[in-house]
Amino acid sequence: MMAMTMEPPLVSVIMPVYNGERFIEAALRSALGQDFSDFEIVVLDDGSTDASAGIAREYARMHPRHVRYFRQENGGFCAARNAAIAAARGRYLALLDCDDLWMPQHLSHAIEALESDPQTVLIHANVRFIDENGAVLAEFLHKERWAQWGHDPFKAILLRYEHVACATTVFPRALAVELGGFDLRYSGLGCEDRDLWLRLALRGKVRHLPYHAADYRVHGGGVSRRRERMLCGRRLLVERMTDFSEGRRLYPAALAALALSEAEECVPGSERGRVLRAYGTAIRLNPRDLRGWRGLARALLPSRVRAAHP
Repeated sequence: MMAMTMEPPLVSVIMPVYNGERFIEAALRSALGQDFSDFEIVVLDDGSTDASAGIAREYARMHPRHVRYFRQENGGFCAARNAAIAAARGRYLALLDCDDLWMPQHLSHAIEALESDPQTVLIHANVRFIDENGAVLAEFLHKERWAQWGHDPFKAILLRYEHVACATTVFPRALAVELGGFDLRYSGLGCEDRDLWLRLALRGKVRHLPYHAADYRVHGGGVSRRRERMLCGRRLLVERMTDFSEGRRLYPAALAALALSEAEECVPGSERGRVLRAYGTAIRLNPRDLRGWRGLARALLPSRVRAAHP
């Protein structure tokens, strides 16, 4: 760990890493390349066995004002993020995973938005998808939809009308700590980020900034096994939100949205029965949500027609 004695920074960048030697240097460079300087990067090494530790330590040596390195025994992604938050000193937290990249203006825009409105508890923006080599796969732009749903971000996020891109989020550290950080029950399942966004949304405003703030890197294998774990995480999220009156009110619609997500991630040909059952469940639970009807109609089309009208 690198000792730091200077004044606390305004922003703490939370960067958990586990065997991220391939991408961590690019992630660190993108954070250090911000046009905003009042920040620290808290690198939390979750027991890596590759060269990640050496790379992070070298950056902490070269940039002692901005980079701090910590290591713990492997405890999983949620635990690593929480440990980094516990070590953070900034007023605000900004998430950057070790395989993602920031655009240079990200922190300056986000902090300006947060500081201009004390009622805002979460800032997020647009993200671009890139592959392992940095080639652009797709843009994720949602200005118009967030303009529609921004009045009720809890509903928008829980019912999966909108997505908050983790690599673009900035939020107050004190509130995140008060809320208990990331829930360890999601370890290995995903959805720990969506869970925190929903709890934050109950405490203040969620603001979307319509600009490209980060690149999200898509890589890795085991898609079907990962999908099943993610579905378990989403089920847990829906149940977890019934702790709050807003979640109980939206419970049937949230179950319908969960069924929609299951249908949309199935393979249309080989899992057609599962797709039809999932869309049927979504329609039964929330018949007013047209996404279920549209999905069912598409699933019933012959495969050659679906291919001609993607």
